[in-house]
Amino acid sequence: MLQAIRSKTGSLIVKALAGVLILSFAAWGIEDVIGTSASELSVATVGKQDIPPLEFEYELARETQRLRQTFGGQLSEEQLLAFGIGNGVLQRMINEQAVTLTSAKMGLRVSDDQVTRSIQGDPTFHGFDNQFSRQRFYEVMRAVGLTEASYIEQVRNDIANAQVLGSAASSASAPKKMTEILRAYRYEKRTAETLIIRASAQPDPGQPTDAQINEIYKAQVQRFTAPEYRTVSYVHLDPANLASTITVAEEDLQESYEANAASFIKAEQRTVQQIVVSDEAKIREAARLLAEGRDFVTVASEVAEMEAAAVDLGTVTIEGLLPDLAEAVFAIDEGAVTEPIKSPLGWHIMKATSVDVGIVQTLDDVREEVREIVGRERAIDALYDISIKFEDEIGGGATLEEAGNTVGFSAKVIQNVDRQGNAQSGAKAAGLPELASLLPLAFTAERGIESDLTEVGDRGFFMLRVDNVVAPALRPLDTVRAEVVDVWKASERTKLAETKAAEIVKLVNAGTDFTTLFATVPDDIEVVGPLTRGDRDAADASIIAQMYELKRNTSGIARVGSDYAVVRVTNVQAPGTDAGTPSMADLNQQLGEELGRDLAAQIVEAMREEVGVSINQRLYEAVIEPGSFDPYAFIGSAPPNMRPQSVM
Repeated sequence: MLQAIRSKTGSLIVKALAGVLILSFAAWGIEDVIGTSASELSVATVGKQDIPPLEFEYELARETQRLRQTFGGQLSEEQLLAFGIGNGVLQRMINEQAVTLTSAKMGLRVSDDQVTRSIQGDPTFHGFDNQFSRQRFYEVMRAVGLTEASYIEQVRNDIANAQVLGSAASSASAPKKMTEILRAYRYEKRTAETLIIRASAQPDPGQPTDAQINEIYKAQVQRFTAPEYRTVSYVHLDPANLASTITVAEEDLQESYEANAASFIKAEQRTVQQIVVSDEAKIREAARLLAEGRDFVTVASEVAEMEAAAVDLGTVTIEGLLPDLAEAVFAIDEGAVTEPIKSPLGWHIMKATSVDVGIVQTLDDVREEVREIVGRERAIDALYDISIKFEDEIGGGATLEEAGNTVGFSAKVIQNVDRQGNAQSGAKAAGLPELASLLPLAFTAERGIESDLTEVGDRGFFMLRVDNVVAPALRPLDTVRAEVVDVWKASERTKLAETKAAEIVKLVNAGTDFTTLFATVPDDIEVVGPLTRGDRDAADASIIAQMYELKRNTSGIARVGSDYAVVRVTNVQAPGTDAGTPSMADLNQQLGEELGRDLAAQIVEAMREEVGVSINQRLYEAVIEPGSFDPYAFIGSAPPNMRPQSVM
């Protein structure tokens, strides 16, 4: 809903304001980037090369789309930008431009032949015959939102940049002594016996004196201080309140059903294997062997010399296969094989290893769901008009209550609520709506002034006003005396647990058998390990730290929450040759690669300083402002300033 409503005006307004924004600048906050030196018509300038807003917006849209595909479309624009996606995209573009300029200055040139070989040699673009497939190439380009021209340019730059950075990075190597020390530190394994001395198992320490109560009360003022409470009035323009009032005609249901057919019709899918050869005689031989009952993968290996991975095509729809193969594959039963089929790629025999017949839901099957879709869409449209009228009323001097009544949404009040949504009693505050952004806004809003109208996804809009603020205050001792006593008792029990743990450690280190000492402790001795320093999930961090401070057959204590653990190291194992431990050679190579990446990063930073980088902070913020760019606008189209070309 956020994008649906904003698409009507938000993008145009923000982009129109960009012309005003670029007249003033702000510092980015890093040494090589000073906002005042950036071109007014570019988001950033690298050397003498500009990064125009549309080019940056294109890359930002691609990255947004990629992340949404990765996380199943669950990320909003606000979340993506909160993760620093905009800055990450811009810094990547700046780095690439800085390296490209340096490559050009060094006279490095990448020929069309080099680009062609790189693209055609990429297995991502290989077809059934393990050769470059232009059709597969275009499918991948569409999936990732790139044009042929932009990808070719990207590959050309990558090759040039690799020539600049690759030689420096590949020359990095780690000293042998460094590798030895690091291997010993990372992969040494230790085993220990542990015994938990629980504070809760210690005897009741009795009642504290008044002096002790006052000491705890004063030492933990924050704990006994009541939080800030606010009384908040709000109006929620909820589309759900409108959907039930909307009448939907039969023809509207039919139109919506057809428009959303993909949601109600699941196409038939089949998991497919294939044997493909160029020789008809071989395919006939394969067909004969299969007719005799031979295993499909075995025949593919023996006759077609295919690896198992090449035999499996995965799960596909009829559109996912070559036209010459699709009809035959979707005509056979599950487990059956086709007759030999001729295609431009050779001779095939296909097998349907499993069949998912798909689902077709008629309008009658999903009538209520379609009605909800239409009602929601119309509610969104109606709510857009209502929100404008509501804001006009507020702008004309109406109170929150008056403006709400005018558009048919009454104001509601939440009395004395804290930041966590609790009332002064500690229970959940009455009347608190399921609007995640309401309380954060309420606790930053100024008292007595209506907030901005805030969008909340498919929940519509809300506006609030803070009517009263109760400042944080230390609760009187009389009202929290019982809580103070509980805190004192818990502290005393923890001290008793520490004392008991220390006594056990003293006895064990003096020679007493560890196993004879846990009779007075409710818990059993547990063996921890063997583990390395990095096995953080294997035990509490304080126990692992103590294990690596102690010598073999010695004991110590580690605090675990309010409890204490007696830790006795029983074995110290030097790095071995097991599967989880890299060899000296492997670790040395890994360290060399890490050093190479660090060196490459330093080289890029030096290149940035050499060519000069500036960022137009105001224009950057205008582009990344939620609602000001369409993350789908450029998908499948050419980026700005990119002319069509082909080297293949």
